[in-house]
Order: sequence, then C-alpha cells, then structure tokens
Amino acid sequence: MKILLTEKPSENGYNESLINAYTRAGHELTTGADAFFFSESLPDMVHIHWPESLFRWHAPKGMDSEQVSRLITERLDWFKEHHVTIINTIHNLAPHDRAGTQDLNVYRQGIQHADILVHHCHNSVKLLADSYPDILDSKKNIVCPHGDYLIEYRSVSKAQARSRYDIPRDRLVILNFGRQRPYKNEKFIASVFSRLKSPSRYLVIAGIFDNPENNRWLRIRNRLRKHIPYRDRKYIYRHFPSNELPDIITSADIIFLGQRHALNSGLLALAATYKIPVVCPDIGCFREAMESWHCEFYTAGDVDDAGSALQRMSGKIKTLDNPDNSEWLAKNSWDNHVKEIMKALPG
Repeated sequence: MKILLTEKPSENGYNESLINAYTRAGHELTTGADAFFFSESLPDMVHIHWPESLFRWHAPKGMDSEQVSRLITERLDWFKEHHVTIINTIHNLAPHDRAGTQDLNVYRQGIQHADILVHHCHNSVKLLADSYPDILDSKKNIVCPHGDYLIEYRSVSKAQARSRYDIPRDRLVILNFGRQRPYKNEKFIASVFSRLKSPSRYLVIAGIFDNPENNRWLRIRNRLRKHIPYRDRKYIYRHFPSNELPDIITSADIIFLGQRHALNSGLLALAATYKIPVVCPDIGCFREAMESWHCEFYTAGDVDDAGSALQRMSGKIKTLDNPDNSEWLAKNSWDNHVKEIMKALPG
C-alpha cells in the first residue's frame, strides 16, 4: 500500500517509529507536508498528524493563513474525489496555544474529511465527540495506544545521567521535561514540589521555550526562585536532541506532569520506556496511557491532591528499582498500532 504521511521523521521519535512500523509491514511511504500540498501522484492512504503542522510550521511560503487554510481544504477534497482513504490521528482536540479561527477550521476540516480517526485512548473518542458533535457520528473511530520510544533507547546509569547535567547523585529527583509551553504550568509544579516532605527532594525543569525571545523563561525562573531554594532545583532551558533523551529521562526518580488540560503526552511514553515512575493529572488519555505502568494520579489543578500523589510515589521509589516494563511495551507496540489501522481500512 502507498501511504502519504504528513510528517517527516522528527526528533521526538513518534513519527520515525510509526514510519518504521509501516515499512516493516511492507508499505511504501512518502512523507512530509510538501508531498501533501504538491504531489500529483495518488497514494492509497493519507495519514494526517498535527494539522497545525500543515497550517503553521510547514505551510507553503508566501501564503497568508486564509490561503493556507483554503489550500488544505482543497487538497483534502482532491484526495477524497480520487477515493484516497484519509486517516487522522487525534493528538489534540485543538492546538495547544494561539488557536485562532483558521487553526480551528483546519482541525475541523481534518476531522470532517477523515474516513478513520485514530485515538490513543477510549476517552479521546468521547472528548472529540463532545467537541465536534455534528460530525463525529459518521466517523469510524479506532483506538491505538501511543507507541514506545525504543527507537531512541540507550542504556545509561542514573549516576552517569546525573553527572552529565550536574544533578546531585544522592537526591530524590523530580523531573518535568519537554517543550515549556504555558499550559505546562510551571508555577503549579513548583507549588506541588514545595509540599513534598523529603529532605532529599530536587526539582529539575528541562526543555526549550516556545518563544524564548519574549523572556517568559526569565519571569518563570525569577518566580520559581521565590518558592524553591537554589540547592533544591535546576532549570535547563534549552533544546534536547534525541540522543540526549536517555540521559535526561534516566536522571529522574519521578516524572511529574502539571497540565490542567491535555489529551495526550509523549512524556508518559518516554517515562514508561525508560522505566521511570510517573505522577500526573487524571485528564485526557493519561490514565489509559499509564495502564500497566507505575503512576499516581491527581485531580488536575489541585495542589494538595498533587502533593499527596507525589508524596505517595516518593514513598514507593525504593521498591521500584529497575521495574519491569515488558507488559507496557507489549501493549504499546508500534507494530500492533499499524495492524489496528490496517484492520480498520475499508474493503
């Protein structure tokens, strides 16, 4: 089967892992936004990921937002007219931020034109239906769990990982990692961390800011300094290439997520792949994503409940030395992910 995937292999590992699984299954892949916008050869299937990528980051140069939105719709219409099956993986219900009229229209068009909607959990089907009740009834929805990050796996000791980032070896390290967008809620994370009753606690917030030029990172750093003494924290505000993921993730004892609203998170899959326990809000796909893994949940936005969850997990750490993640890996296999998509195709 000839498949056009709207994303190229990228450093987060998701796309490359999916592309490799399609290839192992014997399919022929064309990737990238340019192929979506300009290719005149017809695939058997178009697989859409992150519609905002087409609209914002990889849009044809020289076009304004209205022109790009119209072109996306025209291309989707063209594929439909030529009986190409359109698959849309629902990573988010809407863009994380800056969701203007054209952004939301592109999301709607991607859903409206899709023959099959791929979700990473059953709750995603319900949440999407709540957001788009007028178009979901006619759609085929399937659930394929978020895959692993074994493609980037490299065994590294915790001591080596901490040495690389000058993180104390003997501390209880709580890590929040990833692109630091406003919805990641750094102030909330600091407030929860302050409630952790452990003399060895140590907070690491790592990742690049979406807009470093607006000095938001400076405001956050100054705000967090008021909550957490210098000896108990480290902020690493920069891009982490894929070859550093094993080190920064392995440096943690616990991965902590502070979002109020989200549907999916690649950080959960990273944590399970690298055998790091998790504390996260009970939102979106998070609970289903953490089935068969060690996780404490809390009510999103509730500092006290989050603090209690973090305290519970910190008490379990000594019993979770090198925990077995084989059940989670089997459930979240990329090959199974592709098999479920192929089973759902018409005919």
